[in-house]
Amino acid sequence: MKSSAKNNTQFFLRKKETRQARALRVRRIKEMLMRRKEIPLKVFFITLGALVMTLVVATTKSIEYEMAITDYIPKAFQEGPSPLELEIKEMVKGYPIEDMVPVIAKQDPTVAAFLVSIAKKESNWGKRVPVLNGRDCYNYWGYRGKSEEMGTGGHTCFKTRKEAVTRVAKRIETLTKENKLDTPSEMIVWKCGSSCAGHSEASVSKWIADVSFYFKKFKRNE
Repeated sequence: MKSSAKNNTQFFLRKKETRQARALRVRRIKEMLMRRKEIPLKVFFITLGALVMTLVVATTKSIEYEMAITDYIPKAFQEGPSPLELEIKEMVKGYPIEDMVPVIAKQDPTVAAFLVSIAKKESNWGKRVPVLNGRDCYNYWGYRGKSEEMGTGGHTCFKTRKEAVTRVAKRIETLTKENKLDTPSEMIVWKCGSSCAGHSEASVSKWIADVSFYFKKFKRNE
């Protein structure tokens, strides 16, 4: 009886693993189709064919054999962009900040939401930016942290897009996690600093409303 129960348990666990593997392959095929324009034609069809083969194997063969075939798929295509990355990329398509999306999407979801929302308000996603000697400072958030290089308007000038996202994200993370400022109305310190006394009530309300518009889009999907 014990042997029979053990065999039944192993059977159902294996069946569950097969379903999970099949679902993973379906997701990867969908991601491949979404990335069609980014991939050379020959590589696309070879990789898509391999993914379809693994889906068939996951349905009819053992998990071990299915995973062995997966090894032939180029690793770059096994892990596509995350749902958050795809969502942000679609939202900011055509704007300069689009090149920063892969780094933004790797941040904490609340931090990523603020990165996108504040950048829309402060620079129209990179269309109004501080510069240094005519060069884009990649500062799309109105950030004024101390730096070796400072751009127009007293804004920090970053050397790369990755540095820009990483440093600004770190500051936002401090505000959201340590200071518990996790709503646009609380994040008004980004605009005002310690006090909004020097800003009109209308400008403060407008900042909160504009940032909230995009911030809420992310929160609805959580």
